[in-house]
Amino acid sequence: MDISMPRLDGVEAAKRIKKKRKSAAVLMLTGSSSAADVARARAAGADGYVTKDRIASELIDSIVEVAQK
Repeated sequence: MDISMPRLDGVEAAKRIKKKRKSAAVLMLTGSSSAADVARARAAGADGYVTKDRIASELIDSIVEVAQK
């Protein structure tokens, strides 16, 4: 899920998803590497955070890690 999305940002969407289903895995995939955005995403319940510039090297490992929680 991206931090910046139309109508509903990724942080709010993550909160809503986790509220309805605590066991759902939420992985943020975004262009922002801001520490504040990472903190907001984690506080909202995101299980992982990968920036788009790290996709090739980290995406698959991040998906596996989040799925195993």
